[in-house]
Amino acid sequence: MNEIVKDVQVATLKVGEACDYVCEKIGLKAEHHDELVTGRIFVTGAQGVLGYRVAQRLLNSGHPSTRIGYRYLEDLSEFADQLSSKGAEVVHFDWKDKTTYAAALDAVKIVFCVTPYIENWAQTFPAFLRACEKAGVEYFVKVSFYHARNENDIYQKANFVRLHAACDDLLSMSSIPYTILSASHLMSNTLVMHHAEDAGKDKEKPIVLYGASEGKNINYVSPNDIAEVATRVIMYSKPHVRKEYTLTGLQPISDDDLACALAKHSKRPIFYEDLPINMLVQKEEDGFTSVDDVDWKVRDFIGLEKLKATGLEENIGFISHDIEKICKRKPETVDQYLEATESMTPLEKWIFE
Repeated sequence: MNEIVKDVQVATLKVGEACDYVCEKIGLKAEHHDELVTGRIFVTGAQGVLGYRVAQRLLNSGHPSTRIGYRYLEDLSEFADQLSSKGAEVVHFDWKDKTTYAAALDAVKIVFCVTPYIENWAQTFPAFLRACEKAGVEYFVKVSFYHARNENDIYQKANFVRLHAACDDLLSMSSIPYTILSASHLMSNTLVMHHAEDAGKDKEKPIVLYGASEGKNINYVSPNDIAEVATRVIMYSKPHVRKEYTLTGLQPISDDDLACALAKHSKRPIFYEDLPINMLVQKEEDGFTSVDDVDWKVRDFIGLEKLKATGLEENIGFISHDIEKICKRKPETVDQYLEATESMTPLEKWIFE
């Protein structure tokens, strides 16, 4: 019996030390330490730029129970192994297979949700949300898109944004306390879903990025900033429950300037070419090897390019200060994002190799 008591005391000490460390990292005052979250957290999309960063931050801050879901456990990625080595629990989870939901959510207190990049992804969300309610999830943090729930907003013209709005509405009407993080375009999009001619390992071969932003400046936000905000609201949820935050970059830049920044940091010849929408559609369709992927992926990409071309993101009123309010610092610039290669997934690092 004494050994059992001793084990419990040691475990409690470790959790306490982790809490102190986390409080220090997020700047939480001593009187709020008892409100810090210590339950199991389930992170979806841990193989992506946001899920990976959030899981990484939770583990680095000493959170004692972080679970990540993977569709194919027999084919885990390098960065899944990295998270596992830091203490993450890896479980089978497949958005398309509802039978995997219950086990993945067992004893989970908080869910950090990045919706999957698959066809008809929004159709999987209601079942997952119901599974969360049934599992007794107490807090749900979802990543959404800028102005997704603003009725009659021009951003509603993009199907991708409307689908996020529908899912956000479901979450807001559920029984689970929530926080929604509505972000502008990710700086990582160009690297992860780069619409470029593959240069392979040849560093001398030019890389051409294609788009249709018509020379307008675009508001790109760093995935590091979104992950930092997410981690802070997860770890200390009380002031953030039933709130929606708008996460934007410090200032807009053109896709031409983004290509120049990529070229500078990767030391590769990278250029941006702006195309008329009809030519861009054709180039995108020609780039897919699977016919099944063409319609929805091209539709989403073109929808976002049309939004960029409106020029709305050049307006000072587009910028939110929510990142600065929550993180107590200004959002990262593109240069700062590209310098932080240690935080990147392999999906982003290809251009530096």
